[in-house]
Amino acid sequence: MAVRIRRTFSSTTLSLCGLSLCCSLLSPAVAHADDTIGSDGYVHVAPNGVVLGVDPYYPTDGNGGYDVGDYTVDLSYDPASRFLNAKAFVTATTTQRLSRFNLDLRGLTVTAVKVNGVPASFVRAKAHELVITPATELAADTSFTVEVVYCGRPQPEYTPGRGLTGWRTTRSGGAVAAGAPHSASTWFPVNDTSADKATFHLNATVPTGWGVVSTGVRKAVRGGTHSWAEEVPVTPSATMIAVDRFTVRESTLPGGTSVFDAFASGADPALARKLPAVMEFLTGKLGPYPLPSTGGVYLSEWLTHSHPSQGRPVHGVAADESALVQSLASQWWGNQLAIKMWKDQPMVESFARYVVWLWNEANGGLAVEQRYQDVLRRVGADPRFWGRELADPGAGREFSVTDKGVLMVHALRKHIGDDKFFMVLRDYPEIATLLNQGWHDWELYTAAVADKDLTAFHEAWVHGTTLPPAELR
Repeated sequence: MAVRIRRTFSSTTLSLCGLSLCCSLLSPAVAHADDTIGSDGYVHVAPNGVVLGVDPYYPTDGNGGYDVGDYTVDLSYDPASRFLNAKAFVTATTTQRLSRFNLDLRGLTVTAVKVNGVPASFVRAKAHELVITPATELAADTSFTVEVVYCGRPQPEYTPGRGLTGWRTTRSGGAVAAGAPHSASTWFPVNDTSADKATFHLNATVPTGWGVVSTGVRKAVRGGTHSWAEEVPVTPSATMIAVDRFTVRESTLPGGTSVFDAFASGADPALARKLPAVMEFLTGKLGPYPLPSTGGVYLSEWLTHSHPSQGRPVHGVAADESALVQSLASQWWGNQLAIKMWKDQPMVESFARYVVWLWNEANGGLAVEQRYQDVLRRVGADPRFWGRELADPGAGREFSVTDKGVLMVHALRKHIGDDKFFMVLRDYPEIATLLNQGWHDWELYTAAVADKDLTAFHEAWVHGTTLPPAELR
């Protein structure tokens, strides 16, 4: 049923967008009543066909009915006004008939949408839904394109335990968008679920003197337009963009991997000098680097943590060697091996953090076993520490349990032995390339590698909420 929706827009917004805001808006139908409507929230299905449902922490993240193949974002950004004008092209394939589908976009003003080149009606719903109704129904198993024109001043999102994520302005006058669980949807329309990886291309135009760094490989800089391409499919939360008056340093590692480091005004380049040694160590432990390019963005302001964006982590002024190691280890455990749902985040992050322990030990720091025993003595049987379940820490706490998780990783090593443990550490990300894995998948894999029943170990460490028994630690 068509409805009239009243909206007000300032003349400034209309002028800056440079587009008419006239469009036909349709009211949302009840999704379960029409199988031609894509679901609001990505519905996960296990390999055996069991429907796992939407992400319990963020049930409206992502959307069903299609799989994205590529995002191409053309934008211009003015640091002085903090205003963004953009056009996003989404190439996808339907997984069902679609008379209507959603993309995720937080804030910003959408002015026009086309599906397969034909104007489509659209409406904004809830906190971040862009509901699109194409002129004609899309058949199942067919490719289609979506063009979204939008503008505005992007804003970050606050996430409990993670702070601000997504687009934020910086002290230097620039901007950066990175972080999880929500970042991409603060600056471009996206199927915001880690289960839908896609290639990513960016053409960003900024005023003279400003630079743009993003995910992937820089392809060209022409007349203020910076073009980047990430041809290795990436999860939305692992994309990034940064705008600043960058000093750029490019190099090549001995194995041929290119390095692109960007330093914002006032950033210290000292941490970046450690990257070659860290990469040599990581490839020795984790296997070949899964991307053609590495490096980082180094900002001159405080961030709560380094963001392990794919191929190009973002570091604040407080980032140290451990942050560098963990963000690079996350390229294997976190980006190559991507999670299914956000409750699975401690699985990958605990292993990335454990690699920091291995690095410290190899570089004259405390032995890993000693460090493990010291932590066990310090926390004792404290229920505040052990009462947090690794497999289900709760929404907003998915990044807060790796102090327990890293102990689990070392306990697993002790339990199955070094040979099999380091097989898990090295092989699991490679085996899971382009796949999404959760705790259940990891439990099956570790038991298969160990060739033993690990039920008691998993129940005590992954699902347990008390100090594991002595024989398992």
